[in-house]
Amino acid sequence: MGFFKNYTRRWWQERFITLMVIPERTNRVHKVVVPFFLFRVALVLVSLVSILLLVVGFDYINVLGRMGENKRLKGENFRLRQEMQVIKNKIESMEDTIERVRNYAKKLQVLTGQGGKASAELPQGTLEELPPQRSSRLNNEPARDPSYLNNSFNYERRSLEMRMENLQRASWTTEGDLDDLQRYLLVQSSIAAATPSLVPIVGWISSSFGYRRHPIHGNYRLHTGVDIVAEPGTPVRAPADGVIFFSGHHEGYGKVLVIDHGFGIRSLFAHNSKLFVNPGDRVKRGQILSFVGSTGQSTGPHLHYEIRKNGVPVNPMTFFSRARF
Repeated sequence: MGFFKNYTRRWWQERFITLMVIPERTNRVHKVVVPFFLFRVALVLVSLVSILLLVVGFDYINVLGRMGENKRLKGENFRLRQEMQVIKNKIESMEDTIERVRNYAKKLQVLTGQGGKASAELPQGTLEELPPQRSSRLNNEPARDPSYLNNSFNYERRSLEMRMENLQRASWTTEGDLDDLQRYLLVQSSIAAATPSLVPIVGWISSSFGYRRHPIHGNYRLHTGVDIVAEPGTPVRAPADGVIFFSGHHEGYGKVLVIDHGFGIRSLFAHNSKLFVNPGDRVKRGQILSFVGSTGQSTGPHLHYEIRKNGVPVNPMTFFSRARF
């Protein structure tokens, strides 16, 4: 056994490789004798270099692939940020609009005496920006981890959704306030239209509201209206919108008509010479109702004008105290 090992070792050590080089232009042969163990070393080195080149090449290809993926992710990142910026700008514009509407509604509430109500407030700080270190990394450094990008965009998307929800709640609250304000203004508009503020005729007052001696009966009693002297046939106009409650003859009042203005307000016009409306007719402010006359218990042509609030006579002068007759 020892002899075989020594022979094999000696055989490998005594082996040589002869390389013959024959130039093209000469017949001279060049021989290069290389020990076999050097050939084996060279073969091992070539194998190692080949493996190293394969590893480096594979890693280089992998790096190129990652660079392409990073470039694609950066492009997608830039595009998504542009889209988010557009959405942010729209949300900011909506916030400004709702804020202006809210302030306008608040002013109207104050002007109409409804300022005690809580108005819609836009939540502040609903959209938090990404921390600076995360934003700078996302903008300047290559995207190394797609899950990081997804988490970052999900963070901003949730912030935008929160902001949109707050806008929606604020718009609903503002809309509700405006609806309440509209209903209030409609009621006030109806009350204003039903308030007998227009002077029914142009003339001069011969007898005011209050206690007086009756010109015919001579007793001392409450005069429940005002007497406005005018020429016979002078048009009597409706002081406010309403519905004719009564139109006809009444003892003492003569030809008389009563307008129901709603809200417990009624106006009465007595001693007319001619009536132009019937019960149930709707009349508008300024519409001609009758002509001045002297029917009933009257001492001369004039209009007896009354205003009653929930059935109680009130002074008509409080409704048109600046009017001139």
